[in-house]
Amino acid sequence: MSVNSVDSILANISSSSTTTSSTAAGGTLGKDSFMQLLVTQLQYQDPLNPMDNTEFTAQLAQFSQLESLENMSTTLETLSELQASMNNMQSVSFIGKTVNATGNTVEYTGNAVELGYSLNDDATTVRVSIYDGNGTKVRTLESGSTAAGTQTMAWDGRDDDGNSLESGNYSYYVSAYDVDGNAVSATTYASGTVTGVRYENGTTYLIIGDKEVTISDIQQIRG
Repeated sequence: MSVNSVDSILANISSSSTTTSSTAAGGTLGKDSFMQLLVTQLQYQDPLNPMDNTEFTAQLAQFSQLESLENMSTTLETLSELQASMNNMQSVSFIGKTVNATGNTVEYTGNAVELGYSLNDDATTVRVSIYDGNGTKVRTLESGSTAAGTQTMAWDGRDDDGNSLESGNYSYYVSAYDVDGNAVSATTYASGTVTGVRYENGTTYLIIGDKEVTISDIQQIRG
């Protein structure tokens, strides 16, 4: 079979495959188009010079590998969906449990919220910066000397100008400094009873009072 003939067959298959889903994205032949090419080669081969058995066997092996890879891809997608479903079901078991978790997101609903954090060492200044859902800083809270360990700072839901902010999710970050002005390591955290679960974009969030944390943020579970 001539090179021109093969090119012609490939062109025809490529043209027809644009209206079907058998051709993989990016112009790569799917298993249906691959088989169509193989059958067409057999139909148009020169009877006086048939396709070499070795070549034909190699093409069949390629077809088998292609089909196996496509089937494997489908199986992996199914397993991934099953795993996600199982994770979602297991996350419900956290409801009612008391947990400690790292996290810096709080839900403001009109009532004052407690912003939890932990200091590795004593600090003379602690500053908490609060941001809205758009990433805009709306409030800065500051306290004086604070001992190492777990601490909280209350936020009344107002911005730096004293205006009441809308209900919604806010994030906060803590920076602390010792008497010499050196930074003190600080970690934001949430501690409390899990009251609900929320799913968004493939991520599972546990609701702890006015805060939300991911399962990977959980450090301790009690009860």
